[in-house]
This record gives sequence, C-alpha cells and structure tokens, in this order.
Amino acid sequence: MKMKNLAIVVAAFLSSLQAYAAPQSNPSEKSKAPKLILMLVIDQFRADYLLRFESRFLPARGASGVKRKWGGYRTLMNGGAYYPYAQYDILQSMTCPGHATVLTGAYPYQAGIPSNEWFNTATQKYTYCAEDPASSIVGAKVDDPHLGTSPKNLLASTVGDELKNAGYPSKVVTLSLKDRAAIMMGGQRPDLAVWLEPKSFQWVSSKFYLPGGELPAWVRGLNEELKAAKGNALAWRPDGPGTGFSAKDSKALIDAKNAGKYGGTAFPHETKMGSKESLAFPFGLEITEKAAEAAIDWMKLGQGESTDLFAVSFSTHDYLGHVFGPNSREMEEMTIAEDQILAKFLNHLERKIPGGLANVTIVLTGDHGITPNPDWLADHQVKSGRIDETLLAKQINDRLQEKFGKLKDAQSFVSYCHDFNIFLNHAGITEKKLVMAEVEAEAKAVVMQTEGIAHVLTSSEYAAKKLPPGMFDRQSVHTYYPGRSGDLVVIPKPYFIPAESDTVIHVTGYAYDRTVPLIFYGYGIKPGKYANRADVIDIAPTLSYLAKVLPPNMSEGRVLSEILK
Repeated sequence: MKMKNLAIVVAAFLSSLQAYAAPQSNPSEKSKAPKLILMLVIDQFRADYLLRFESRFLPARGASGVKRKWGGYRTLMNGGAYYPYAQYDILQSMTCPGHATVLTGAYPYQAGIPSNEWFNTATQKYTYCAEDPASSIVGAKVDDPHLGTSPKNLLASTVGDELKNAGYPSKVVTLSLKDRAAIMMGGQRPDLAVWLEPKSFQWVSSKFYLPGGELPAWVRGLNEELKAAKGNALAWRPDGPGTGFSAKDSKALIDAKNAGKYGGTAFPHETKMGSKESLAFPFGLEITEKAAEAAIDWMKLGQGESTDLFAVSFSTHDYLGHVFGPNSREMEEMTIAEDQILAKFLNHLERKIPGGLANVTIVLTGDHGITPNPDWLADHQVKSGRIDETLLAKQINDRLQEKFGKLKDAQSFVSYCHDFNIFLNHAGITEKKLVMAEVEAEAKAVVMQTEGIAHVLTSSEYAAKKLPPGMFDRQSVHTYYPGRSGDLVVIPKPYFIPAESDTVIHVTGYAYDRTVPLIFYGYGIKPGKYANRADVIDIAPTLSYLAKVLPPNMSEGRVLSEILK
C-alpha cells in the first residue's frame, strides 16, 4: 500500500475512534450544574393541600400581556417531577427533625434531632434542639430560655456543607421565621442563617454565623422597615369563594382561648403588625418572601461560577395551622396566599438568575403534616381525643412511689413529660439503687392503661431491640436517639394528641403527620407525576448528584434517578 493511501486509512481509523470517544468539554461547561439550588419548605404542609386546592392556583404561565411570567404551585406541579405522597418515615413528625432531614438525608437516629426539645437527664435541664449558649443572638436583645443558637446539636452534614467541603466557592444561605428551621437546613458551614426573633420582631442571626456580632446591611434595612410597620392595623379576608372542600361547620375549628386574638372564629381576621398573631396572617409570608428577595439580590445567589444553595422555610402555614386546623377555611386561604407569594418569588428569580429558572433546581416539600382537630373529628363520629400529660406524669409518679418508695426530698420520678416523651429522674433512681428497666416497665404499665394509647417504647426495650410491631418498629429504629428521646416514648392511637397542646398538633408517624408533597423542578429535572414512593431522605442525595458533590455524610436515601434528564 502506498504511503499516501496508508495515511488516509489511518486518518479514517482515528476519526472513527473519535466518533465513539467521550466528547471533550468546552472549558466554559466543565462544571455544568445548576447555578442555584433552591430548597423551599412549607412548614406543616400536609400532602393534600396541593390536591384539594389546585383549582384555585394561578396558571402555570402568565397570560399574554401579563407582567408575571410564572405562576406558583401550578408552575412547579405541572413543570416539575411531582410526588404527591412523599413521607418522613419517623416516629414523631416535628419541625426540627423535619428541617434536619431535608438537606442531610439522615434520619433522626443519626442526625441526633429526634424532636424539637428534650430533657438532659444529667444536668436536669430542658434542651432546645438548636440551643447553644456560646452563640448569642446577633441583631436583637432577647430574653430567651436557650440564650443562643447554632447547629451544634445537629450531627450530620448537609448538602451545603458538602458543597463547601468539595472546595467549590459556593454560597450557602438559609432563611426562615423560625430559628430551628434556618439552622437545621444550613448545617455547619453556611455563609449565613437568618430568622425572625418574635419578641423584638427583628431579623436576627447568631455569633456562630456572624462572629463579629453585626448583621449585614441588607438585613438591617429589612429591620428598619419592620420597625416602621409595627403596630399598623392588619386585616385578612378570603380571596374568592373557596373550593367548598373546607369544613362548613365552624364548631371546634378554633379553641376559645385563641379566638379573640384573631378577631373571632370567622373572617375577617384582624390584628396588629408585629404581634405574634400577625405571623400567622399572609403578612408572615410577605415578609419572608421580601427577605428572600433581598438575600438573592445582595448576596448575588445563583449569579457566580459555582452552584449556590438557598434554603427558605415558610413558617406561617404552621403558625396558623396550630390554631385553626387543616379543615378550616383559613388554611385554604393561606394555601392560596402561598401560591401567590411563590409566584412572586419565582418571577424574581427569573429576572435575577442568569438564564432564569432554567438554571435553577427547585425542591418544594413540607417538614411534616398535621392531624385534624380531635374535637371536630369527635363531632363527626371519628374516634379521637386528647391525653392529659400532666395527669399522666402524676399517675406514673404515684405508681412508682407506691411500688418503689418515695425519692429523696419528695422528688418526682418523672422529670419531664412533653410531646409524648417521658423522661425519668435518673439521679433519684440511681440513688435509690433501682433497676431502670424495672422502673420503666412499671411506668409503661401505667401509660398503657390510658385511653388513646397504642404502644409505648422504653429505652431499655430499644437497647434490647424489643420494638413495637409493624411500621412502629421501623419508625422507632429511624427515630430513637438515646439520651435525647424520652425514657418512654408514647405512641398514641390515631387522632389522639396531648391535651396541653394547641388546637391541633403533629407528634406521630401516622399518614396525616408524615405525608408531604415533594416536587423537583428546573435544571436537570424531567417533568412528570410519580405515584411511586419517595422519601424525604432522597432529597439530599439527588441534589448532591446534580451539584456534583458527595451526598451528606449520614445520608441514606437514594438518588431519584427516574426524574433526572
């Protein structure tokens, strides 16, 4: 073969090899990933709100000539990967465990956050989940029982932490009306976590994030606006006729002690800006969204070379839900107000992020659900009720005194009883040389005699792996954290809640408390409606995959491969 022909053959062969080789990345595309990950949590957002009230949501796209390009919930539902029934597979559904789960992908037994609060049996003191006396509040003088806050009690890393650990120049920011929501989503390495301190009615942070002790200028600007508005009259009226799916009988939808604070049991509701109640009006949504816009603008989130993470939790739904319950017209109107606020924020992102929402990966979910009002259910022949925890603690102490004798200085055998976690007096039991397993068994026998109780898990049973049956076995394994979970954890029957609680509360692993919507939207996401199971622990590994970082260190969810482009 002549050399010229040989050269042609070799060139053709090499060309064919290149056809099968991986394409060479353009330097400008070498780190292709979303410009921004936006984590949205609606506090107490039970899965059925999107299903029941969808007919009232804004259109997914703005009509011709309308300034608004995107809608709210419908934009995400129609254009994203929507799981109507995602779940927290845990024993007690609450705000702190929920927000600790979304970006760690870890259950409470690993992350160390089994509930909103617990009792330290060694120090005999109450502990708040985000408590850290060494990290004082920045931005307001507060008379606060936990003195300071930080993620010290959170033992797992987050997606934001892993972005930082990977060496990317990513910015990580979290925002919520609730401190525990912002703190748990941020993890150990956020650039900033901001929340509203309710007594001063000011946006604040802590020295964990701001060691210099000064708020950024944009946060101070928001606070000046809040000061100017404080005390102004605030009224809330329904927006439209309603779907007809909210309860029409007002009886038992709000308890009498709260009715006066909201201007009565029916619309219109009235209060003053800056009051605790004003945070349960759409006003709470508005100030949260305004702060979120300011964070995007001033910190230039999603406008750099690397993937940024912004996590926002809307607490207003929860504040209102505890008072009126999920079947009230108020909760329907709150969901519609959220739809409009979400649309406002999505359109702001479209204008501010290079490439708009196409370069943003959005996740929307709830941190837990909520039970219907037990009194309202009872009026409709549904077995339900309220369990008096104060009385229960007294009955346990009386039985243990009768069985084992009184403790020194007439101390109670029960140190703390709240949200179905019962903490015993370890020091007194040790001093009396009693066997903890025997004391717990006797206390359990008392609890099981109470109406509305399904099961009780004791710390000794947990250590011996003698767990309640069925789903409670699995949820106990996912949730129980020795030293932070109660010595006894009470599992009520469905629709039974603590008598000392609000109108309604969320403290179980039943479907109404654990089931939330889950939507992924935008960059890297294939739209569709998915009936198969998704767990909230799947969020973190899926986002990590899109951001090209390792999943958080204790993550045990799966990458939701079916929704990825």
